[in-house]
Amino acid sequence: MEKGNRKYRICFIDYLWYVAERFSEREHNNLNGGMLLFQCWLFAILIPVVIPMVFRYLGWAIALAVVIPICFMPSLFCRLRYTVGRREALREHYRDMKRPGRKLIHIILIAATMTLANFALMFHLGFIHWSK
Repeated sequence: MEKGNRKYRICFIDYLWYVAERFSEREHNNLNGGMLLFQCWLFAILIPVVIPMVFRYLGWAIALAVVIPICFMPSLFCRLRYTVGRREALREHYRDMKRPGRKLIHIILIAATMTLANFALMFHLGFIHWSK
């Protein structure tokens, strides 16, 4: 199969990345696709779910050794996944997208809602608690 005819599977993460990239190109800001994926990973999954569980079940030293490399996973993921060919395929797939700013606001609000729901669930399950 030639490189130009390569088929890519488009998924939800690609959509998140492309909306932020398109908005960044349009508005010339620092919120690009990799940064949005990092923020969603950090605030919706890592901080409310992974960090409390790791620190509860592992010791402090082991937990820090596990959590710090996990923080850099979205950056590595974006470097490996979004090659020139995939970027072109995404541009072709989403060429008719209008109003990326509104879509980006929806994505950020959904991520914030997930973060709050995760924190509430972790408090309810006892992974996070108030010290007295």
